[in-house]
Amino acid sequence: MKINNNIQALNAYRNLYQNQFKTSKNLEKLSSGLRINRAADDAAGLAISEKMRSQIRGLKQAERNALDGISLMQTSEGAMQEVHAMLQRMRELAVQASNDTNTEYDREQIQKEIDQLKLEIDSISDKTEFNTRKLLDGNSAVLSSITSTEDNAARIASLPIVMDARLQSGTYHLEVTNKKDVIHIVQPNAGLTDRENDIKFDASLVEGNPFYPQPFGEYTINVRNYSPNDQNALVQVIGPDGLPLDERSVRVGQEDGDIYNIGGLSIDTKKIIGAGTVKVSIEQQATFSIYRGEEPLEQNLITAGKTMTTKNGIVRHGGIEFQFHNDMKDTMEDSGETVDRAISTFSITNNSLAFQIGPNTNQQVMIDIPRMDIVTLGIEEVDVTTHDGANKAIYQLDRAINNISEARSKLGATQNRMEHTINNLQITHENLTASESRIRDADMALEMTEFTRNNILNQSATAMLAQANQLPQGVLQLLQ
Repeated sequence: MKINNNIQALNAYRNLYQNQFKTSKNLEKLSSGLRINRAADDAAGLAISEKMRSQIRGLKQAERNALDGISLMQTSEGAMQEVHAMLQRMRELAVQASNDTNTEYDREQIQKEIDQLKLEIDSISDKTEFNTRKLLDGNSAVLSSITSTEDNAARIASLPIVMDARLQSGTYHLEVTNKKDVIHIVQPNAGLTDRENDIKFDASLVEGNPFYPQPFGEYTINVRNYSPNDQNALVQVIGPDGLPLDERSVRVGQEDGDIYNIGGLSIDTKKIIGAGTVKVSIEQQATFSIYRGEEPLEQNLITAGKTMTTKNGIVRHGGIEFQFHNDMKDTMEDSGETVDRAISTFSITNNSLAFQIGPNTNQQVMIDIPRMDIVTLGIEEVDVTTHDGANKAIYQLDRAINNISEARSKLGATQNRMEHTINNLQITHENLTASESRIRDADMALEMTEFTRNNILNQSATAMLAQANQLPQGVLQLLQ
């Protein structure tokens, strides 16, 4: 028997300490609801769950960002809706003014309302805001510019329209090679059937041709008043915009007949053998490449060359829309050969809005909202005080209405996309939260079971420690 070292008491104390430590852990987990309260509880699990927490909070904020983005787009689209309504009213007035039952005085009164509507369109463009940010004044648009005609060797007819708001600001180059006209007689009639020789753009006059440069698209040729005896007919040419270009009375059906230039088209009238309506599509086929940087070098190529045919003179490539007109200036004056490589240089200024719709870097949706004033819409010069002006105004307003429709459609499509984004964020948030819970949260039932077991062990160990402390007293019996 020993009294200096009570091994049984030390053993009971060690077990009691361990049980108390485990009980303390149980109490901590039960009171916090977490399985991991500090790194020592599970170092790897803590690191994983903290990354998940970052994602979870980012997802929740991204969802709120997407909702705010939808609110901004709805504000813009609502303003465009009102512009749309005013353009429809202006078109209605233009149709009214084009009727010659109106006197000059009547048309002046109609013009007054149109002028007021134009002022209101500019006002809406300048004053529409969301959270003090102006929306329709061009500050949220992607703009393009061509500095000079010398920089436009590819003969882009109008400023490039950026379709992809992700394109960066900077200098761009469009390379056009292997250009050729593609002629297709959609509706043959009156003997005009040969797409290679019967109808094509007239190249005899460039500078003096009043129809130069001509738009690509579908032309209508009406052959009327055909007289087989006199061998003549009235030929009218209507442009792709639906407006009459020219009409002439010409000799037809004769072997020695001429090829006439009517409305900018070269028409082989000796092929005409009757009256009828001919529709011919004239487009341009070429290989298009896009470069970004100071020079159109191979290392700056961002969109590889692709051979495409325009549609109504328009081609979309690399997220940019280009419009072309027929331009015979591409022929070199000294040799008469067609220039094979033509390059236009233009710049892009990207002011588009970035909506952060994900928890991580660069998880954004870029939105550009075009300027909606009367200059951009092309209706600044709308004047219905004459019959011709009113007739032209109908076409101008049709184009403006189409531009507004395209802008609203793009915003509507993006809103639908954002709604799907929100649904995906909510699902991801739910699943990631469940994953983080499995790592970090305590199983309360299990912890309570452990706590009960450890609590009983604590009581048992305390009792045994008391018994062990009594054991050395047996030595006193030997000392009596």
